[in-house]
Amino acid sequence: MEINIHEFEQVDSTNRVLMDMAKEGAEIGTVVWARRQSTGRGRLGRSFQSPEGGVYMSLLLPLEADSQKSGFFLTAMAGVAVKRTIYQVCNRKCGIKWVNDIILDGKKVCGILAQGASDKVVMGIGVNYTTDTSSFPPEVRDIACSIYEDPRMAPPIETFVSALAANVYDICLSKDKTWLEEYKSSSTIVGNKVQIIQAGKITGSGRAVSIDDNCFLHIIDDAGKEIVLSTGEVSVRNNYD
Repeated sequence: MEINIHEFEQVDSTNRVLMDMAKEGAEIGTVVWARRQSTGRGRLGRSFQSPEGGVYMSLLLPLEADSQKSGFFLTAMAGVAVKRTIYQVCNRKCGIKWVNDIILDGKKVCGILAQGASDKVVMGIGVNYTTDTSSFPPEVRDIACSIYEDPRMAPPIETFVSALAANVYDICLSKDKTWLEEYKSSSTIVGNKVQIIQAGKITGSGRAVSIDDNCFLHIIDDAGKEIVLSTGEVSVRNNYD
């Protein structure tokens, strides 16, 4: 399969651009990336800050009936692809916070958002590559980071983009399941006490105990009941005995 990468200085949203291209017949392997976005979008309808220095990329993937190639499952695959790329290109080791936040030195360095486009999936990935952390909004400065604080230390951003696109397609189009164990073992959540957040509200708390083969998160709540999450999010509880 040929990977066809389209580069832009700035767009409103790479997902929006690629969704329009998909409607016009773009094929699997089409990639859009930009150095800046004006109206980037994150999970749960949140805005996604997209200042200069980041990699803002969208990739067109097939949507298959198999539940293990659903948008949810594909985001987990993409998380492993990002983790691998950061190690291969930057020699930095990351973890994955369920479902698909990439964590570097305890802070978020990447977000992922999948959106349906007819019979395809547009996979949006935003990586803080050499982003000046002072450009982050005040509310995220303590929880977000960049791979490189000094842009002079970074390999060319185009090298990272090409490697990331290759890794996403390699994992998402392959029948090889080795990525799944890598996803599980990379978890920054399993073993920790967490709060469960649904629709922006805390709905429970407990200890995250495992991730299953569907990438669902298993939690034993404070009453001893097992909860299996396939949607929503969790946050680590810092002051919880």
